[in-house]
Amino acid sequence: MMPGPNARLATWNVESIRARHDQVITWVEANEPDVLAMQETRCGSRLFPRKAFIDLGYELVIHGGESGHGGVAFAVRDGGECAVDTSVRSIDLGIPGAVSPLDEPRSISITWRHLRLHSIYAPNGQKVGTQAHRVKLAWFSLLRQWLQLEREDHPHVIVLGDLNIAPMDVDVWDPRRYRMRNLTSPPEREAFRALMEDGLVDVVRHHYGDAAAFTWWNRRSDFYETDRGWRLDHVLTDAETASLVTIVRVDRAERQKPNSTDHAPVLVELALA
Repeated sequence: MMPGPNARLATWNVESIRARHDQVITWVEANEPDVLAMQETRCGSRLFPRKAFIDLGYELVIHGGESGHGGVAFAVRDGGECAVDTSVRSIDLGIPGAVSPLDEPRSISITWRHLRLHSIYAPNGQKVGTQAHRVKLAWFSLLRQWLQLEREDHPHVIVLGDLNIAPMDVDVWDPRRYRMRNLTSPPEREAFRALMEDGLVDVVRHHYGDAAAFTWWNRRSDFYETDRGWRLDHVLTDAETASLVTIVRVDRAERQKPNSTDHAPVLVELALA
């Protein structure tokens, strides 16, 4: 399917692109996203399995993962003879100016068509009250400042990724149990709300309303089988772009496949001019 006026974008924490390569490529072939934002690739540019993506007509932008941890990437489909300019421009690897411990390879920013796209893999935070959790909150503060600066030049923005926050009670299977814990704590939810206060729209929640839309299930016990999940993977856009969203789908069936990542891909389609 050649790219046209509409755009199909997806985000997926692949939990090692080398380990899940076949699953990811099969999904890409079946769903034909114009852009796939990947997180937790755990693979640097040198070892990234490029060939299958290239054979399908995708350009890759890769950041981090050399140590076997973290890492983010974009796979962007070449428009070929399409009249729409689908080239990747203005690439930023990471948040410019970030210093340790906030300079880990957790983001890529690109310009594609008239959109500014960000693939984001936020810190996990581990446990409330720890240094890791304080770093997570500081990282979100930095992300917010970066997006504010970005939007001065790029008003049409889409943030795709694993933000490691379940922002509302409906986004976790047992809100009472987890309200004060990592992923759902008040400071984390406030960091998420701050992005909304800056004018971003949570398009997955907007689409699903009050219904659960879990994207991650712990590997322990039977969490997936009993649907004890969290919504940690998000698509955030400016209000004008949000109004163009026609399809939102959490492909939870991918989570149940053998040797699958513990996240489900999230796909959105936009009616672009």
